[in-house]
Amino acid sequence: MSKLHIEDIRITYQGCDLSQYGLFPLFAWYLMDVIRLPEYFEQITVNKKRDKRKSNTFSDSQMCIGLASLPILGIPRISKINERLSNETQIAKLLGLPRFFDQSTAHKYLNSFGKWHVSQLDKINHQLLLKFGNSTTQPIVIADIDSQTHTLESRKREKAVAGYNRKKPGKPCYQWNMAFVCHESVSQRLMPGNSHGQESVLWLIDDVKAKLNNPLMIVRLVWTAAI
Repeated sequence: MSKLHIEDIRITYQGCDLSQYGLFPLFAWYLMDVIRLPEYFEQITVNKKRDKRKSNTFSDSQMCIGLASLPILGIPRISKINERLSNETQIAKLLGLPRFFDQSTAHKYLNSFGKWHVSQLDKINHQLLLKFGNSTTQPIVIADIDSQTHTLESRKREKAVAGYNRKKPGKPCYQWNMAFVCHESVSQRLMPGNSHGQESVLWLIDDVKAKLNNPLMIVRLVWTAAI
């Protein structure tokens, strides 16, 4: 990677310009300046399938970079956006947004996602791994496969059913199965709540093989909330 044009970063507090998110500029700089994440998100076509006569305040790239920043900002749920980010204009500017979108806009955007758009995100993840990841450079691939329960709070979702959900029995859920190499997410698969992580093992292994173009030597299984 070429030499960065920023060698040192100094974080200072001046009034309430960045509130409790004073360290976020460091992460924003990495996302925007180093890996140039918004450029990758230009491949997403959610807005393009909508009525072209309807103008969208936020582009696909802006929506994606905003949503991707939520965990870094310590916001666990979309329902907290209005409460936590409605007045954070400086954070929005760091991410190239005119302002931060509200939770209703975020929900509508995610509800517009189809299988094709999920595949687009998976393609972007693979591109980032090829350029910046360590998993693609390993002479021997060691894959950790993990399965976790993702519980839905309210709205019904396709194939979300009660299943292996020890923390919240009876709640509709998904089984989220992931394959990590060098602590990097290489492959993932969302399954109905009443399925078991073992059902995705072979699929994940084949997907990792195809993406890394390297024969798997070791596979480690980590079952957590899925059983």
